[in-house]
Amino acid sequence: MWHTALATLVRNQRSSLRAYPWTFTFGHIIDGTYLVLVTYFSYVYLIKGDVETQFAAYAGTSDYLTYVMIGGALNLFSVSMIMNVSRALITEWREGTLEALLLSPSSRFGYFAGTAVQQLLRSLFELAVVLIFGIAAGLRLPHFDFFSVLIGICAYLLSCFSMGLLLGCVMLHTRDTFFVQNTLFAFTALLCGFQFPREYLPEALRLTGNVFPLTDALALLRGSLLTGGVIRFGDIVPVLLLCAVYTALALWSSRRIERRMFERY
Repeated sequence: MWHTALATLVRNQRSSLRAYPWTFTFGHIIDGTYLVLVTYFSYVYLIKGDVETQFAAYAGTSDYLTYVMIGGALNLFSVSMIMNVSRALITEWREGTLEALLLSPSSRFGYFAGTAVQQLLRSLFELAVVLIFGIAAGLRLPHFDFFSVLIGICAYLLSCFSMGLLLGCVMLHTRDTFFVQNTLFAFTALLCGFQFPREYLPEALRLTGNVFPLTDALALLRGSLLTGGVIRFGDIVPVLLLCAVYTALALWSSRRIERRMFERY
């Protein structure tokens, strides 16, 4: 499995460097920088630093800049991770290598793990650049529990990975990437609470947002960063259960979709 993961990581990295060395990464950095600037100018010149008490009660902090910048950076990070994992198999299909991949004795989990790690390394670089701009614009992190933040990061990565697996099955079934992925990202941006507390949403939309493991994972990670809250095992159980459901659905449906694809063609 680990040999497959390493080989996939190296192959994808070489392919990325040869196809578009910096354009893809630079585009995400521009998006993140734009987010930081919009947040800063909105806070300073639009609302003039006047944050209502209701926002502080919902968010657990009155630091609007830090709240929104962390959410925005994590949103960009999740988009990169989910998109790269979900597009892996359909990219193989478009390039004509899917059949060879499926017939090979390589580990399927190792393949997706290598894809995710390669994207993680690139996304961390993008995230670091965005956070540098954010710190310059006023992002401040109080003292936090390192172990809790580490648990939150792991839960967040697992959420991105499991959602990417299931999204990839939908892409294979529909033979489409653009509309499928952008529809999902529009829903997660609205329902998961990246830019504003979910308490502002109607109850029906809040309940709908709970179907995404990113929702609870985001709340745990951002809460531990903003308020220094301690994450306990019971807090991550809903995230783990949802990730298990997403992964099980992805594994079950991927076999059926792949078989139908080769039967059709």
